[in-house]
Amino acid sequence: MFLSRKSQNWRKADAICSSRRLLGGADLDRLGVLDAVWKKELGRLGEHCVLLGVDKGALVVKPSSAAAASELSLRSSVLVKGLNKYFKRPWIRAIRPAAKI
Repeated sequence: MFLSRKSQNWRKADAICSSRRLLGGADLDRLGVLDAVWKKELGRLGEHCVLLGVDKGALVVKPSSAAAASELSLRSSVLVKGLNKYFKRPWIRAIRPAAKI
């Protein structure tokens, strides 16, 4: 029947939460610290960029304009170093603008 659920497509919530795939492999402690220092490190650019999430060590950011995206790409290496100094082990590898969100 077309309304029957296929059990192989379903996963339990505890299996998803315990996997490293949730939140791009980032720990919740790291995300709390990242959220706290994001605006501090970006300065005035932080008004124009919204942190959306983490994808395999790369921060996904939504810039408000093309000029903000350009500034973000120019300052990305300095920002990565500045953000990583707040953690015991550096885990942020890049900053990537969101294409269509």
